[in-house]
Amino acid sequence: MKITVMTRLYPFIMKSVIKKQLSLHYSNTDVKNILSATNKEYINVVRRAPDIGGNKNVYLSTYLMGAYLIALYKKVRTELSLDQMNEIISNGLNDFSYMKKMMQKYDLLSSEYKQKVYKAGLWLEENKNKYPTNWLVSVKEIDNADLTHIVFERCGLYALCKNEEVPEFTPCLCMTDYITMSFANCNLERPTTLGSGDNGCDFYITRK
Repeated sequence: MKITVMTRLYPFIMKSVIKKQLSLHYSNTDVKNILSATNKEYINVVRRAPDIGGNKNVYLSTYLMGAYLIALYKKVRTELSLDQMNEIISNGLNDFSYMKKMMQKYDLLSSEYKQKVYKAGLWLEENKNKYPTNWLVSVKEIDNADLTHIVFERCGLYALCKNEEVPEFTPCLCMTDYITMSFANCNLERPTTLGSGDNGCDFYITRK
């Protein structure tokens, strides 16, 4: 995958998410070193990552955030458990005011949002052979005003974790969906996930 301006922006964004949480486990000097090493590894992860279509893909920002968190995990996994990584990520996101404001703008049960996912799904389907590790998504019960039911048959982050040989880290990335959707005043139920060995990820989104 190519290194772009957007790619290089993400370490600055993600630093604000995890720096405070890392400081609960490490000295200031160690945090600085970890962030520096993570930034370098992030660039390597992105360069190794299969192309997913660049800015044409609505999940590009999710992909880059995942790449950064994978890079961080690879630098601290001998010292921090997956549970501790979950805590760092979840607490960091909950303190991330910018993401909260962005997600509060979305009505995840609206027809507009469902149409956005539907159109993204069409593009992903059209390009599924060109980008074989990309997401594949469809929207079910599109006229149900009380539910957004989205099904992912493929997941770029699941594939990226496998590509980086850290499949055990996939649930940590899956967990972020519950947090970000709560910012939009929604609940998420997900009985199946690719990361758990299921054939897909079922998202049932309802209003709080």
